[in-house]
Parts: sequence; C-alpha cells; structure tokens
Amino acid sequence: MALQYRPLGRVKEMLEQIGLEVSYAYEDLVFIKNNQFLLQFGKVGELLFFYTNEDTAEADAPQLFATILPMANTQGFTLIHRGQYRISEGENENLSLELLQDTDPEE
Repeated sequence: MALQYRPLGRVKEMLEQIGLEVSYAYEDLVFIKNNQFLLQFGKVGELLFFYTNEDTAEADAPQLFATILPMANTQGFTLIHRGQYRISEGENENLSLELLQDTDPEE
C-alpha cells in the first residue's frame, strides 16, 4: 500500500505511540521535541530518513533508531539512518541547519 506524499499525520501518530512528540514540521523535515533527532521525508511517502543531532550522545543514537524502526516498519515506512545534523545560529538571528549525510543523498 503506497503512502501519501509526506504523511505528517501518520508520522506524528507513530511517534506519539512510542512517547515522542513532534515540535515542528517544515517542508520535508520533522523536528522532534528536545532535538535529539529529526526525520526527513524521502521522494515517496514510504521513505523516512533519520538524522541524529550532533549533540546527541553517541550511545543514544542507535537506541533512538532501534526504538523507532519497528514502529515505522509496522506503519509501512522504510526508515533509513542517514547521519547527523547540526543547528547553528545564522545571519540575522536565524537558525541554520546542516545535514551531515552518511549515505547517498539521492535515495
């Protein structure tokens, strides 16, 4: 069964079922409360990319991914660990987001 393009409602429900809360969504990005990780929608609704915050403890990243993976699979998503991300202060008090990818960005 194909999922709609960027199914934010399904992602929010999935995360709530495991005790996580979406704090903000912008275009293809879904930010999670406390910024330990974020999700990025792929080119099709079934693809979700997982990025951990570079400030998240190294031991916590695999645990977060392992917690979300089974629920994502149950909901019809393919969850792929893509790498880390960095948030920094940009110009004019704006925030700048940099995705530090481990894998091919064309997926």
